[in-house]
Amino acid sequence: MYRKQRKGILHKRTLYFDKFRSINYGIPLCLLMLGSTGLLMLFSISGGEFNQTVMNHFLRLIVGFIFFIFFSFISFRILRVISFPMYFVILAMLAWLYIFESSTVSRWINLGGTSFQPSEFLKFILILTLASYYSFFGESKSRQLRYNILPIILILVPSFLILNQPDLGTAVLLILAGFSTVFFSGLYLKWVVLGSSFVFVTIPLIITSLKPYQMKRLEVFLDPDKDPFGSGYHIIQSKIAIGSGGLTGKGFMSGTQSQLNFLPEKHNDFMLAVLLEETGLVGGIFIFSIFFYFIIISMHTSIVARSRFSSVACGSISVLIFLYFFINCAMITGLIPIVGVPIPMLSYGGSAIISLCAAMGFVLNARRQRDIKIESILNA
Repeated sequence: MYRKQRKGILHKRTLYFDKFRSINYGIPLCLLMLGSTGLLMLFSISGGEFNQTVMNHFLRLIVGFIFFIFFSFISFRILRVISFPMYFVILAMLAWLYIFESSTVSRWINLGGTSFQPSEFLKFILILTLASYYSFFGESKSRQLRYNILPIILILVPSFLILNQPDLGTAVLLILAGFSTVFFSGLYLKWVVLGSSFVFVTIPLIITSLKPYQMKRLEVFLDPDKDPFGSGYHIIQSKIAIGSGGLTGKGFMSGTQSQLNFLPEKHNDFMLAVLLEETGLVGGIFIFSIFFYFIIISMHTSIVARSRFSSVACGSISVLIFLYFFINCAMITGLIPIVGVPIPMLSYGGSAIISLCAAMGFVLNARRQRDIKIESILNA
């Protein structure tokens, strides 16, 4: 009797420690390095002062890691149940902004002394919601168009609300991330091509509905020198900062464009330009390597995941991370118009930090559950 009880206790302890032995520590390490780099860059552009901006970013990183831990260990069974309620709560917030804040440019909801951007959270929550939906069907049903009508509605409704905030960059990210989830569910290629064609057809309609300042950005994108001290100022200064960084950069707190305040929005959308000016190509390769690691490990997890839910979600997360990095890089180098897409963990802003940390926590969770299952089979 005693031996059986002792064996049961040892078995429970083994299962408990298996949760930690199966963790891929590369993911939290890369998040820590990325967050620390962003904190250092904010410290640099703040003139070497640990001011309120740096302090706020530090606190948001802590909150982000709390979300990372939460999504690293939460049961997927629970996530599948709560994903739809979370989606509709955020959708209700977007509807509130659309109805009551439509007269102003408002993307944030204030809660006491803090604020958050619902559309940033929705990118990850939408992926979970769609993955949860598709997990109830086999791949054969997911390939049929009738089973994809609801997911398309779930993508387009919030995208319309976000476009009217207006926030073109977030709307584009949401649409692409959403339809990537539809693609990973197993939809036939012909329907993907048809959907892509529909998107291209609607581009003229989107352009005609742009606000005056957005149209100005589009014109300046084609010719920045057309308004070098107005709408073209951002991209011109960003290119100067990136180009002057060279191979190894000008050094920490030595970037002229950032330190002398020539570069606008340096703490937010153009934080990567600040990093490239101070650390050069070497620093750029370092940041690229981290995001490339996130993309590869998310895609690999999608391939080897145990469940359809985690497989579809991890594949879409890899696309979302790629879009974040690619759009921000293309934006600061003038390859696409400025659309206001930050680079998570580097840029100042808690919503993007929490979104990335939660997404990578989910990927870690999917890998951890797969590894525990394999280990239990081998030890059986």
